[in-house]
Amino acid sequence: MAEEPAKMTYMDQLKAPGVLDLFKTNRTVEHLETIHRLKQEYRNRQLYEIGAFAVAMVGIVLMLATNEVLMREQTTTAPAAEVLKAGTSVTTVLLLALLVLRYQSHTSIYQMQNILPMGTSMLREYWPALCIELLLCGFHVPPGIHGALPMLEFRYTLNPNSTTGMDTCVHPRNVHMTVIDDGCYLDYMYTYDTFGVLMVVRLYLFGRYMRSSSPLYSQWASFIGTLKNVNAMDPFFHFKAIFSTKPLRLVLPLLFVVTFVTAAILRILEVPTQPYFMNYWTAVWLTIVTITSVGYGDYVPVTNLGRLFMAFSGILGGLLILSLVQSIFFGALELTENEARVKLIIDKTRWEKQRREAAAGLIQTQFRLRRRARQQLDTAALAFQLHAYMDQVHQFARSEPTMAPTFEEEMDEHMARLLRKMDARQAAEDAISARVQAKSCELNRLCDQLLVDLAR
Repeated sequence: MAEEPAKMTYMDQLKAPGVLDLFKTNRTVEHLETIHRLKQEYRNRQLYEIGAFAVAMVGIVLMLATNEVLMREQTTTAPAAEVLKAGTSVTTVLLLALLVLRYQSHTSIYQMQNILPMGTSMLREYWPALCIELLLCGFHVPPGIHGALPMLEFRYTLNPNSTTGMDTCVHPRNVHMTVIDDGCYLDYMYTYDTFGVLMVVRLYLFGRYMRSSSPLYSQWASFIGTLKNVNAMDPFFHFKAIFSTKPLRLVLPLLFVVTFVTAAILRILEVPTQPYFMNYWTAVWLTIVTITSVGYGDYVPVTNLGRLFMAFSGILGGLLILSLVQSIFFGALELTENEARVKLIIDKTRWEKQRREAAAGLIQTQFRLRRRARQQLDTAALAFQLHAYMDQVHQFARSEPTMAPTFEEEMDEHMARLLRKMDARQAAEDAISARVQAKSCELNRLCDQLLVDLAR
C-alpha cells in the first residue's frame, strides 16, 4: 500500500523553487529586510531619545546636589562637590554620545524612507542642529574648576533731594547694597557652580521623550500620517494626542516638575542675597504663588537671574494650569456622542421648520406682490420684504445642521464607495462579456450559414 505524501508546511511552501524565483523577481525579500531594518532603527532612535532624557535629568539632579553641598558648607569647593561634579561630567559625555547615535538613527530612517538619498552623511545634513545640541547639552561646570564671581547689579542713581527713598542706598529687604560713584548697586557673589543652573536647557529633550514613550510611536504611525499629510513623528502631534485622551497624566507631572525644579534653581540664585531661601519650602511657596498669579509679595526674587528665571517659569506654569483647568472643567462640558446626536435632531427639526416658514413666506410675498402689481398699487414694501425672505432662504440653505462623522462612519462610507465602484466595474465587464458573447453567436450563425451555402 503506497504511503501518503507528507503535507508541506507553510515554510516549506515558501522555500519552493517557484516561490523563491518569484521573490527574486519582485525583490520581496529585499523589501522585507528594509522594513525590518526600518523597524529596528525606529526602535534604536526610541531607546536613544529616552536614554538621553534620563541621563539629562540625572545630570541636572547632580548639579543641584553640587550646589546644595556648597550652600550648606558656604564655600566654593568641597570633596563631596567634586565627586558630584565628576558624576555630572560622566553623564554629560554619555548624553553627547546618545545624541550623536540618535542623529545617526534618524539619518538612517530618512534614507530608508527615501526622504534623504542613500549614502548621505549625518554631518552633511544635520551638522548645524547637532552642533547646537552638543553645545546646549555639553555645558556644565567640570571638576577642578571652582571659585567665586562678584556680581554688581545697578539699581538706581542716588539723588540727595529725593523724597522717595532714593537719597540713600538701602534695600527695603535689607539686602547688601554698595555705592559706586553716584550709583546704588546690589552687591553679592556667585560661585562658578551657580552657573550650572543653565543646564536646565536640557529639559527640551522632554519633547522627544514624550514622543518616544507614546504608544503612537512607530513606523506604521509615520506611514499613516504621510497618507494624510500629517507629520506623525512631530513631538507636538504626540502632545496633542496625549492631551486629548489623558490630559491629567501629562499636565500634572509637568506642573510638579516645573514647580519643584523652579524652586530648587531659584533657591540657588537667591541665597547669596536672601539667606532665608536656604529653606527650600520658602522657594516652593514663592514659586506656587507666582505660577498661580496670586503674588502675596512676602517673598520676591531680587537678582536679575532670579527674576528672569521666575518670570519664565511663571509663564510656563500658568499655561500648564490653564491647560489643566480646560481639561477638567471644559472637558466635562463637552457633549457625548449620543448627546450630540440628540442635539442634532432637535436643531435639524427646528431648522426644517424655520426653512419651511421662510419658503412659505417667500411664496406668499411673491403672490401678494404680483397681485398688487396687477392692481397697479405700490409694491415697494412687498419688494423689500421679498428680498428679506430670499436672504433667509439662502441662509438656511447654507446653515444646515450637521455633525462630524466618526471614524467608523468614514470607513463605512469609504467601503460603500469602493463597493459601488466595484459593482459598476463588474457591471461594465458583464456588459462587455454579453456583447462579446452576442458577437460570437452571430459569427457562429454566419459561419453555419456560409457552410450551408457552400454545400449547396
